[in-house]
Amino acid sequence: MNMKKIALYMLMLASALVACDEDFNEDVAAPQSWEQEDGKSVSFSATAASAIDLATVTTDSVAVCSFTAPPVSEGQTITGFDLSFDQKILLNLTPTGKVATADLQSAVTQLFGKRPQARTMKGVVHAYMKTNGQVFRASSDTINIIVTPVAPVIETAYYLIGNMNDWDGAKLVKFNHSGKDVYEDPYFTVIVKVPANCYWKIIPQSNVDASNVWANPGVLGPSADGDTSATGTLVNDNAQAGKIAEEAGYVKFTLNMMESTYTIDYIGDMVLQLYVPEADQVWNSDLTPIIYCQNYDKKYDGYVNFTAAGQAFKFTAQPSWDGTKYGNGGDGTLSTDADAGNMSVTEAGYYRLTANLATTPMTYTVTKTVWGIIGDATPGSWDASTDMTYNATTGEWTVTAELTGGKVMKFRANNAWDINLGGNASNLTYGGDNMSIAESGTYLITLNLSDPKAYKCTIVKQ
Repeated sequence: MNMKKIALYMLMLASALVACDEDFNEDVAAPQSWEQEDGKSVSFSATAASAIDLATVTTDSVAVCSFTAPPVSEGQTITGFDLSFDQKILLNLTPTGKVATADLQSAVTQLFGKRPQARTMKGVVHAYMKTNGQVFRASSDTINIIVTPVAPVIETAYYLIGNMNDWDGAKLVKFNHSGKDVYEDPYFTVIVKVPANCYWKIIPQSNVDASNVWANPGVLGPSADGDTSATGTLVNDNAQAGKIAEEAGYVKFTLNMMESTYTIDYIGDMVLQLYVPEADQVWNSDLTPIIYCQNYDKKYDGYVNFTAAGQAFKFTAQPSWDGTKYGNGGDGTLSTDADAGNMSVTEAGYYRLTANLATTPMTYTVTKTVWGIIGDATPGSWDASTDMTYNATTGEWTVTAELTGGKVMKFRANNAWDINLGGNASNLTYGGDNMSIAESGTYLITLNLSDPKAYKCTIVKQ
């Protein structure tokens, strides 16, 4: 080959190397990569056991599957087995296909919750083999293991019966509940006024549905008649009546139906509302505003529209001047002395009144309020309240405003966060949750604080 040909070939090679700078693979996907396993992977077969109801299992371990261990070659040893569920939970597994009963209960409730319902759990059995320091993992195909977690029967509702309602099945007092799945929230509560030395039992919803309040098994109570314990265990077969060995007053019952236990907290006697008459009022209880104790803690809250500066008032325990009167004890305190003065407002307006009879000394507050709406659904977003207007005839605060869908709002007083309301539109609470607006548009919004038993609002698209 002469020198001219050599030079020509060298030039062609250099051109090819330059051309290779271009990315001819820019539209080609990168190869998929996988994390390295802890050893070589082989497979074997496994079979799920029959459906398992953990309520019937009395042993510490339970068989969940059967399998034939994968064959091993000379020098290999099987070091152990485990069972994975949904690639989330790993349980130790014996060579005979058993797991700890407590571990299986924990796994099924972690994946599906505590309700005693048959659940299909997708499991894979793993066998681990070792040879010359190298680990091999053999995995079975996925098997469906059907498991029912152990849990007591928890009904949708419970009712209180006893001396407080004359043992009358038509006057049952229903326990309150959050409305969540009863196996996720098994607590039921009720606050009720009881007579002295009150006897009680608990009626389940199934008895009510069957129109047989006293069906046994069914009725719940302590095992010993007249049990005065403030905490205890409920039985539903030949249940006896518990006894509240206290003076007449309010008590709070709490049931934990996952554990079948009860707790009774004695609150004591109290009035739930205080009247707010003007100091020289001729009594008409239908027209007299009240403040109310929602939490049975002797702390009262409510709103009154005072129409004139200097307007004086007191709190009274009865709708007359004959009951206990709470007057001005000075420095924000209340006094029941006969010569205690009046409280008053410095200017006309819509006031929040509070009274705390649980402290010594008893105290009160008087706060003028002007209400508005706030939130990213409102015109002022979270930066400033959109003012509402008070209607003395209806007793409502109102505003018509453009609201943004998919955003939230709530109510607050005085363009500040000291007093704010949110949550359920039929029972607003202080510091309650934001309220969602479904779609954008013009809305008429009302806030009604005239009934302190339940503050309410409406948000109506126009």
